[in-house]
Amino acid sequence: MGWLSKLTDWLRDQIIAFFHGLQLLLEAIFMFWVHQMASVWLTLLELLPVPDFLAGYSLCTLLSQTGPTVGWALNTFRIGEGLGLIAAAYAFRFTRKLLTFFQW
Repeated sequence: MGWLSKLTDWLRDQIIAFFHGLQLLLEAIFMFWVHQMASVWLTLLELLPVPDFLAGYSLCTLLSQTGPTVGWALNTFRIGEGLGLIAAAYAFRFTRKLLTFFQW
C-alpha cells in the first residue's frame, strides 16, 4: 500500500465518521423536540379543568349504575382477567428491562 491509498482511506473514514456523528446529532435533536412538544401538550391538558358534571363520578359508580347487562358482559367476556393479563405483561416487560439495564 502506498501513502496515497492510506491517505484516501483515512479521509474516507473521517467523512463516514462525520456523517455518522451528524446523524446521531440530528436524531438527538429530533428526540429532544418530540419530548418538549409532548411536555407542552401534557401541560396544556393538565390545565383543562374537569367538567362539573363529571367531578363526582368514578368508574366504579358509573359501572354500578349500568345494570346487570353490563355486569354480565364484563363477566362473560372476562374483561377483568384480560386487563390483569395485560398488566402482568407490562410488569414482566418493565422488570426485564430493569434487570438488563434497558439493553433490550
